[in-house]
Amino acid sequence: MGRKRKSNKDLPERVYLKHGAYYFVPRIQLPMLPKWIWLGTTKSEMYKSLAELEIRPEGGLTIEKVWKDFAEDHFPKLSPATQDGYQRNAKYFLPVFGHMQPDEVKTSDIANYLMRRGKKAKTCANSEIRALSSMYKYAVSLGLSESNPCRNAPTHKVPPRDRYIEDFELDAFLSVCDDFMSCYVDLKYLTGLRQTDMLLLIDDDIKDDGLFVKPNKTLNSTGEARIYEWTPELTDVVNRIRNLPRPKTAKNFFCYKSGKPFIDERFKVTGFNTLWSKTMKKALKKTSLTVRFQEKDIRAKTATDADNDGQNATEILGHGNETTTKIYIRSKKVKRIKPLIINKG
Repeated sequence: MGRKRKSNKDLPERVYLKHGAYYFVPRIQLPMLPKWIWLGTTKSEMYKSLAELEIRPEGGLTIEKVWKDFAEDHFPKLSPATQDGYQRNAKYFLPVFGHMQPDEVKTSDIANYLMRRGKKAKTCANSEIRALSSMYKYAVSLGLSESNPCRNAPTHKVPPRDRYIEDFELDAFLSVCDDFMSCYVDLKYLTGLRQTDMLLLIDDDIKDDGLFVKPNKTLNSTGEARIYEWTPELTDVVNRIRNLPRPKTAKNFFCYKSGKPFIDERFKVTGFNTLWSKTMKKALKKTSLTVRFQEKDIRAKTATDADNDGQNATEILGHGNETTTKIYIRSKKVKRIKPLIINKG
């Protein structure tokens, strides 16, 4: 039995990190092979080389260790928000599966996890297994697992959110908004922008031909930038935003009184949701509004109202195709049907 490692304890048995590269040292030296077999400079290269050599890693290769390698290799390709989401998901499934080896987990185990976790949070359960499934795709590609047990596990059917904000409800909410929140709501309704994109808007985004937006969600996909052309309504709300009290050094449309943005470099929102919640409580207490709505429901109202008015909701929301938009607004759009016409003649 070999000596216990003092460093790099997460590496497979007989794999060593030396001068920035990974090497495998066979237990029995073969004449045709060097003593130190070079595997690569990254963990993904290391695992691929082991697979090509038909060497299955030993020494307790657990899901927790594979997840760590997956995060190290794959996370830099993801947005900060997605990385944070994956790590939140891992806090739930690693205590259950982390100690197991990849091939020990069966589809039935994933199904049982979904069933138990889904009793409290169906959406979270689905999200957690999607994250685990991404790790398994990585593991299979590197020869760390024979298959992905998450692939055929039945996830929960979660109905889409169908909250539609009626005009009178939005008016009631706006009646208790201060200038800051009033500007935010009006701009969001006109553009249908996601919260992240709203809070990332800066003065430099005001162009001669309109309001420039580079959607954060598409930075790693289509990267499609958009210009919302000036209309009297858009011009008015942007002018109101520019007149909001804020330090001269502040660049963001929406920020703290100190000028600090509500969103950080990892696109994590702080403070704004508290302001939204306080305004909503005030509206429920002092106006005719009886059912609360979420900030993101305004985006859905924009899409639905645009579609009802014959405008291009897909273009306004920046979806990649009309199918996505139709799915998005289907549950919120009320189908109008004429009742039976009785002809007594």
